[in-house]
Amino acid sequence: MILNYAGPSIMHSNVAGGSILTFNCGNDMKEIRTSLIGLVFCVASLSSACLGRAEPTGEVRASEAKVLEMKSVPEGHFLVNLQGGGRERLVNFEVKDNGARCVNSNDGQLKGLQGKFQLIGNGVFLISLQNEHHRASQFWVFRKDGSAIVKEVPDRGERQVAVPVKDDSLEEAGKKR
Repeated sequence: MILNYAGPSIMHSNVAGGSILTFNCGNDMKEIRTSLIGLVFCVASLSSACLGRAEPTGEVRASEAKVLEMKSVPEGHFLVNLQGGGRERLVNFEVKDNGARCVNSNDGQLKGLQGKFQLIGNGVFLISLQNEHHRASQFWVFRKDGSAIVKEVPDRGERQVAVPVKDDSLEEAGKKR
């Protein structure tokens, strides 16, 4: 940033190729307001020039781009650990045609839960699940490894994850939680 004195109570600021006209503070309220506005523009220009975000490596960017470009939930089985009431329940969902259906669970009242995913954007999907015993809405936030963080609505701070698995088993190959 280069400041050039241009006469009494006027100063020019050159920031990253742009020029901003700034007034020095005086006793008059109009001059103070104008000076503050000029200062805000100078700080904003300087922060965008100096504090730009670093670009991630190509490998990370490619993986994140795949998640950000998701239009539907990948088909297959997902093992989800649901937490509530002080206990953890395992649910295996089969995802097909952007819908999910519980095909196995260690809690009989969760079997048969089903619903359709709605794309929110950037790898985030909303699903409203229901059966004759239970109703729940969840956000599935996909990660680059293919798993998804599962957030209940309302979120009570549970640590729930949907992990892709081969079949309708309640056991996962490698714990990713």
